[in-house]
Amino acid sequence: MPTQFTFPFRYTPHPLCKRAALIVQEKLKEMGVEEGKMYGVLIVRRDLEGPFFFLAAYSGQLNGSYCHPWFVPPVADYLAPDGYFQREQGEIMELGRRMEAMRDSQERKEWQQRVAQLCAERDKAVQEAKRAYLEGKKKRGWERKEKREEEKIFQEMIRESQFQKAEIQRAKWLHREEIAELEQRLAELNATIHALYEERRQRSEALQQWLFAQFRFLNADGGSKQLTDLFAAAHCIPSGAGECCAPKLLQAAYKLGLQPLAMAEFWWGPSTPGHYKEPGAFFPACHSKCRPILTFMLQGLNVEPDPALHYEQTLKPVRVVWEDVFLAVIEKPEGWCSIPGKSDQANLFDEAHRLWPDIEGSVVVHRLDQDTSGVMVLAKTARVHRALSQQFERREIHKRYAAILEALPQTSVRKGTLSIPLAPDTDHLPRQRVDWENGKEAVTAYEVIGEEEKGTRVRFYPQTGRTHQLRVHAAAREGLNAPIVGDRLYGHVADRLYLHAEMLDFTHPVTHERLHFEVSAPF
Repeated sequence: MPTQFTFPFRYTPHPLCKRAALIVQEKLKEMGVEEGKMYGVLIVRRDLEGPFFFLAAYSGQLNGSYCHPWFVPPVADYLAPDGYFQREQGEIMELGRRMEAMRDSQERKEWQQRVAQLCAERDKAVQEAKRAYLEGKKKRGWERKEKREEEKIFQEMIRESQFQKAEIQRAKWLHREEIAELEQRLAELNATIHALYEERRQRSEALQQWLFAQFRFLNADGGSKQLTDLFAAAHCIPSGAGECCAPKLLQAAYKLGLQPLAMAEFWWGPSTPGHYKEPGAFFPACHSKCRPILTFMLQGLNVEPDPALHYEQTLKPVRVVWEDVFLAVIEKPEGWCSIPGKSDQANLFDEAHRLWPDIEGSVVVHRLDQDTSGVMVLAKTARVHRALSQQFERREIHKRYAAILEALPQTSVRKGTLSIPLAPDTDHLPRQRVDWENGKEAVTAYEVIGEEEKGTRVRFYPQTGRTHQLRVHAAAREGLNAPIVGDRLYGHVADRLYLHAEMLDFTHPVTHERLHFEVSAPF
């Protein structure tokens, strides 16, 4: 039996959750569900002596519905056919259809075309009148020089000039009344369209606020808060907040008077494009939508401590591989953060200041994920930091990583290069996703070494330094389609992440000596 409730943002699934997840997966097969989606299970009991059972939930909608008999209900069911949300949304959509019909009407297009045609004729006439005036002015200039004494000719020139100036003004007035009439019609129509747009916008915003007000969450202490209160500090409520598995499960348990014991979320079905999620793999709760909600809903439960905050109890010390007065090469054990975060976690920046109190500048030139171990270079002065950073930018620093994959890569090519652009998965940070349209360039060379007891050993040679680059390139279907062992974000939890930076090669910024360091992987 679990002694503490699951810390939802970093956890190893409890065996009871794994068993419950298998039951849910069999049910989904029976239901013929084909869409990819996050599901969740919550182990509960009614009292201290009662039996264990579980609740199940899905994120968002399933087959277009928020309500299925086998799963817990939504926190707020606003999709009832005759409910306020559906009626108001239907009227808002009707405003949009009216607006689009007016904007795309044949009459409006004909008015716009006619105005454009008349304006073009007017502008052409004005240009022609100006051309005639300028040519006449030039001609009159020559004639004045030759016939200064002829007053009659001089008066004719004045009349001609005045006539041509008048022609320009008459050209400017060409089609004036018809253009004004058509522009008035267009202005009135556009004003109506704008009024519809404003009404749709205001009603949409009001409906969104009404929807937020329907989400009121409970916690184990008996407290209750609205969604708007939970996201007050964020100034923005993400779309779909409150519709994920975890809030649904806890809300149902509290309403039914059940004691939550353990919780887990897993993916089932095909992955969405750009996201690698293996069916059956467990995932942490999302940060952007769920963290503010779950932080409140877990109050009153005996929750496991955040494992990331308690690495210090088992962390291996940072080992200095080599150093001089300008820089240091160190081996980062798994569990150390590269830079300080929001919490008080052990990090290399603080450790460097403890080891070398007189160092200055940003110190950390490049980063390794918290779960990744390996060799890194630290700068002891701001000038050295800038010089090393420029080497990274110019791709003059060479790196090699050792990794063990869960399976053989899907490709039969034992050596190759992966060029797969990446972008942040904003709904599930810190996860990254493949994004062929807006992602940043990410290039990794790889080499398959051979099969071992834990999986397939490979070497990675990153050409760029994107966040989670090696982890996504390994796990993604567009990549090797084989997650790194122990990758809790893109694969499965294990005793550690089997990724290690084993080689670093760079030029010393001061002595200009080429330096080469290797630190063998601990696996």
